[in-house]
Amino acid sequence: MKRKQIVVLGLVLVIISVGILQYNYNTRGEAGKPATEASAAGQEDRLEDIPGAAVYVDASDDTDTSKNNIQQSDGYFAAIRMERDRARSKQKEELTAIANASADGTVAASATVTQLEAQEKLLGIIRRSEAENTIETLVKQLGFEDALAYMSETDNVDVIVKASSLSAQEVAKISDIVVRHADVTMDKITVKNVN
Repeated sequence: MKRKQIVVLGLVLVIISVGILQYNYNTRGEAGKPATEASAAGQEDRLEDIPGAAVYVDASDDTDTSKNNIQQSDGYFAAIRMERDRARSKQKEELTAIANASADGTVAASATVTQLEAQEKLLGIIRRSEAENTIETLVKQLGFEDALAYMSETDNVDVIVKASSLSAQEVAKISDIVVRHADVTMDKITVKNVN
């Protein structure tokens, strides 16, 4: 019995250590200024005027408070990512409990519909999570320091990129990644930059 307790305690410590390391690793992201809708300066073809185009929201700040904003916003991407993952984990647990409710065979036939719906929703959450991770990785490979993708149940995708501004070409590249990996149309994509 003691050996099992030691093994369980060791696993708990490893999980806690991994969580701390992941949190510390992800706190390098900076941002936190609220995004406001505005077009990028100097763009002749405004993307928001094109029907069905991805929306670009510029959150750049021309004031001298950027140093304070960086200090206040340290860990923005990590905090948002952790909150998203925490909410998804809770949803997964609830849906898994519903999906497994009839495993003992005591649930009525009418509950099978609920079980099937729970399984479909669970698969949807897994699909969205995988798409978000892929999008974030590929956007970072474009040269951005950090990126965060959020895909809603209605397949709207918000992408937040750590950058002082985004060109129309960068927005197009990010939108292309989202279209290919989230299987959504351009009108469901919103791209924001956070400094």
